[in-house]
Amino acid sequence: MKLALWGGAIAVLSIAAGTASAQQASSSAPPILTTVAPGEVSSEALVTPVGVLEPPSNEDEVEADLDVVLLKSRIWNPNSGKVLGKDRYEGDFDEVELRAYRDRKHPAAPERPYVAPVLVSRPGQTVRIKIRNLLPPDPGCPGHPADINKPHCYNTTNLHSHGLWISPAGISDNVLRQLPPNPDFTYEYEYNIPGDHPAGTFWYHPHVHGSTAIQVSSGLAGALVIKGERPPAWDAADAATPAEQRKIRSGDVDLLLKSAPDYVFVLQQIQYACRDPANWNKPRGRVPAKTENDTPQQWYCNTGEKGVLDDYDLIGGSRWGASGRFTTVNGASVKLLQQKAVTGVPERWRLIHGGVADTVKVSIRKQIGKASLTELAKVGAEGQDALIDKQCAPSAQSVPQFEIAADGLTREAMLERATTIMQPGYRSDILVSFPEPGAYCVIDESIKVAQEGVEGSVARRQLLFVVDVAPGKVEAPRQAVTELLLKGAADLKLDPGLAERISGHLKSGLLTEFKAHESLLSAKIDNEQPLLFSLGAGRDRLPDGKLGPEVGAGIGRTPTTIRRFNANDFERTLVLGDTDRWILKVDSGKGFHTGHPFHIHVNPFEVESVIKNGVDLTRDPASEYYGLKGVFKDTLFVEVDAEVIVRSHYARYIGDFVLHCHILNHEDVGMMEMVRIADRGPDGKPMALGHGLTDVASPEGAARPHTGH
Repeated sequence: MKLALWGGAIAVLSIAAGTASAQQASSSAPPILTTVAPGEVSSEALVTPVGVLEPPSNEDEVEADLDVVLLKSRIWNPNSGKVLGKDRYEGDFDEVELRAYRDRKHPAAPERPYVAPVLVSRPGQTVRIKIRNLLPPDPGCPGHPADINKPHCYNTTNLHSHGLWISPAGISDNVLRQLPPNPDFTYEYEYNIPGDHPAGTFWYHPHVHGSTAIQVSSGLAGALVIKGERPPAWDAADAATPAEQRKIRSGDVDLLLKSAPDYVFVLQQIQYACRDPANWNKPRGRVPAKTENDTPQQWYCNTGEKGVLDDYDLIGGSRWGASGRFTTVNGASVKLLQQKAVTGVPERWRLIHGGVADTVKVSIRKQIGKASLTELAKVGAEGQDALIDKQCAPSAQSVPQFEIAADGLTREAMLERATTIMQPGYRSDILVSFPEPGAYCVIDESIKVAQEGVEGSVARRQLLFVVDVAPGKVEAPRQAVTELLLKGAADLKLDPGLAERISGHLKSGLLTEFKAHESLLSAKIDNEQPLLFSLGAGRDRLPDGKLGPEVGAGIGRTPTTIRRFNANDFERTLVLGDTDRWILKVDSGKGFHTGHPFHIHVNPFEVESVIKNGVDLTRDPASEYYGLKGVFKDTLFVEVDAEVIVRSHYARYIGDFVLHCHILNHEDVGMMEMVRIADRGPDGKPMALGHGLTDVASPEGAARPHTGH
């Protein structure tokens, strides 16, 4: 078993077991980043590297042991403590007790961040994760509540490997499992990563319907990175074709980046509140329309009080903005969170949005002010805009970011941009090269909330962390990135003809020989899959198979067939081997109209177009969709009034799984749908599963095969 600890910030498990008797994985217990108050440490101690990924083990099997626990710790809150002025606070720690993953090998560690260990594997390995649920008992759970689309069973958990292309059945990526608290039993997940699985950035988190949001909002989320070392090669079946026309078996972009620092940044909205003893239904601090001297009052905790996340009245709607909390990076806010880099040395940043409540728009700008990190950490939520304007260079001078992969899947064309928009569930692998030494601000920029933001997003900006860049080779970022890729390709020592083709593409910003999937844009379409999101038009299926009145959030094919989640409703049954076109929209009927991140398990999809007011936004540099045509993803935001068209091919795996909105509190109240992929019958239609069992009736009254869920 290999193990690395990133500067005390986040554990990396490069974990190997090999056989049943092999050693279990472990990690040094990572202390929470924010463990001391400003001024109590030297400037050198403030520098906290976020980490370099270790290469994966060469064993056949990797293993991790995680406990799900209620963990007492502290989170730095710039909005707590003594008020120094309208937008400045002294800052303090909030004592909190939240759900967390704990590595079983180091249970006695006094402090841990609310972010899970980073798991590192490779194609062809089996990832085995053992889980003990040590949370307090859930009375009456798992059970079957009268309305499964009301949040329930907050301490019943499970595990979802977000983005992995693996089986959804059994003890694999099966989100229909429920793991209730049980200190005397160890649950197990077995992820058989196929040998042809793409290398990339994925993540894991709980996914029990009814409690997903409250668990992820506690910080139950971690990176799962697949690292590959497969070089591109000529397709052996195409040997007689001229070199310029020959097909190529794609390689792993990791090989081009061996010399680049490799970092994971998990972005989360960790929510909690100290309840007001005078009004237990409210958190201390701001409630709707309450101000003090015209200054909004964020949620706060008094000394001796404990921050908790105990119910859904703290999640969703405008509550994230009202709380004044900061998006954390690897479990910490800006205090003591500083990164080191070297001028002209490109770095790989794996950004993961592991949160629920806010759209994050990442930019990187030179720090032009003289404030120390200690001083920066004192500025509360309402003072962030003024802080950034004073301390950070104008947005026009942002350091360029070069995206090489979206949702863990290598792009065919590298995309250069000034900002990266991260919706819940997104991953973005970017290359960053700093053009000169000095300090740099990494900022969550303001967004057009009504258009680009998930429900609850805030328009204000936030300083996420600071990068301290040492002197080095002064070079334009694009040139530095291109040189890195070309050197990585040269080091592969490939066939001269193949090497020449790769080199020519890299000089043009193309990663053609390293892309994750062959395009589906010219493939034959077998079926259309329309899908509508609605916060108000969801109906329940009645015993006679018909749909009842509109009662809440749901998903459907048409405005009149939008349904709340039902685990026994397989209206959307797909056929193994088919390629379908999905048309994704937000329903314009009943309910509050906001955008929704579409996420489907197992198979990724390719973006075909995003049409709004007759314009394809994938061609609009001002749009969050710019450059996405032909890009594969597993999560994609659907803006209001947009028609998002994607294609998906159902390869290898059959079974039952889900698609849903990745605003997880929306998922918990019904914005989720069962999906089945069945074997292809002789007539090209899905084959029946089981022994004559049928699903509940469709809106048209027809019964379908059923597996007995």
